[in-house]
Amino acid sequence: MKNLLLTLSLSLTVLPMLASENGHAADELPPPRSVDQDTIEDLPPPRTPARKPRTATPDTPPAAATPQASASGDLPPPRAEAQDIGDDLPPPRTTTRKSRAAPSEATPTTITPQAATVDDLPPPNARSRKSTGRGFTPTLKYGMDDLLLEAGALPFTSQADAYYTLRAAAYVEWQPSREWEFRGGARIDGASQAGGTTDFTDLLADYTDTYVRYRSGDTRLTLGAQTVIWGRVDEVPLIDRVSRVDLTRFVLDGLPDRRRAQLAARWEQNFGEYKLDALWLPAFRGAQLPDLNSVWSPINQSTGEVIGIAPSPAITSLVQAATINQSQNQFGYGDGGGGARLTRTGDAFDLGFTLARTRQSLPYYVINTSVPSLTATHPYNNFAGADAEFVTGAYTWRMELGYTGNVPATLPNAATIYTSAIDWVGAVEFFPGGKDTRINLQVAGHTLQTGQTVLELDEYYGVNGEINTTFDQGRWNAGIKFASGINVNNVYIGPRISYRGWEPHEIYLAAYYFDGEDGTVFGFHKDHSYLSLGWRGEF
Repeated sequence: MKNLLLTLSLSLTVLPMLASENGHAADELPPPRSVDQDTIEDLPPPRTPARKPRTATPDTPPAAATPQASASGDLPPPRAEAQDIGDDLPPPRTTTRKSRAAPSEATPTTITPQAATVDDLPPPNARSRKSTGRGFTPTLKYGMDDLLLEAGALPFTSQADAYYTLRAAAYVEWQPSREWEFRGGARIDGASQAGGTTDFTDLLADYTDTYVRYRSGDTRLTLGAQTVIWGRVDEVPLIDRVSRVDLTRFVLDGLPDRRRAQLAARWEQNFGEYKLDALWLPAFRGAQLPDLNSVWSPINQSTGEVIGIAPSPAITSLVQAATINQSQNQFGYGDGGGGARLTRTGDAFDLGFTLARTRQSLPYYVINTSVPSLTATHPYNNFAGADAEFVTGAYTWRMELGYTGNVPATLPNAATIYTSAIDWVGAVEFFPGGKDTRINLQVAGHTLQTGQTVLELDEYYGVNGEINTTFDQGRWNAGIKFASGINVNNVYIGPRISYRGWEPHEIYLAAYYFDGEDGTVFGFHKDHSYLSLGWRGEF
């Protein structure tokens, strides 16, 4: 009996020790379901988001957790350990856990860290929408590109005493995405000449830049009517081979206003420091010409002269009696050719190379002596050119060199021949005394490569330029443009002053003086010196 009692006593003594050992074993290898709740919190398996349903139910008796709490007294509390482990080794989505602190009233049994983590990590769809919103906002723009009203006096010609100009251009532009752009534009040009022998009034509607454009990375594609001016120098860029010339106001406007939109397909591609610009003219339009009675027309039937042609008694009588055919300068030629231009920027020198085979925009008049007539034509020119630009100190230097093949010229008997020409121009730009004053000086040369006598100038050298300054905090602008031949008399002087303090309006007073010998451009207009007062705006 004593032995039996001794055995029972030893069993009761060992039993708590076994229970303690079993408690540690439960932490390492949890038995099924009985003590699984807290053990899983101590060592979270990979599928931690699935822990939400295992919150202890109110029916769980307190005694069920008591042995485990006392049994693990030598180890850190399970929940504290789980939180520290989570901060030390964050799972992939723990970067947003900063705001996961549990509310002060939360109990230890609430799975607060898990809930906070889910709130801090928005679902992928929400993140995608946010990123898209930052990207691009569709835009719709519209307004007036240009609005011009001008009245002028012609004091030295019997053709007219006054000349009036109206020009209005409007546009609408829609860009629904970063890649696509749609633009439409239209213009109205009005001209009236009065007080002389060749009065007229003309009103013309035309389109401006109207195209569809696509962008992607370093690529830009444009299809439609576009105004593209190639070249580096002011006023007389030799590389300008794909634009459409506007002769309706001779040289009264700046170069951009003397160009019109031309139907074209254009590809622009950047390759680091290089850019390729390729263009094709699927439906050619020649230069926009003024009315035949206008003082700015390239043909003066009153005097029997054609601009750029040395007059002679035979030519004078023929021109005065001729029928002038220039309707083809609008459409009717089909394909206008194309060209490609490769430029390099970003180094000490900016370089460019251009190859083109295009119809010349300015008309060449073929003379028919049997039935007196002059017909405007636009033959193909083959062109190869190079240009460069560099800076030395405060001076910017620009130059262009070009070779043109298949250039038409007129023999003394009025027959047409085709030859070649070499043209070059050099320019320097600087700002003396600061940015308010700009000076641009240029020297140019032109040579026809023919051994025959022609009515055009076969050799010409000249200078041209512009001086422009602003004062009174930019409210006033004063400038002068000029040109002069070196080997022949060919003079143009154009002073101008304007007030720009009433933005977006500009009021200006300008004068244009022309003189020169027969056969020169400004000699043709020596009786058409002009004084004008105008208003211009952009809205």
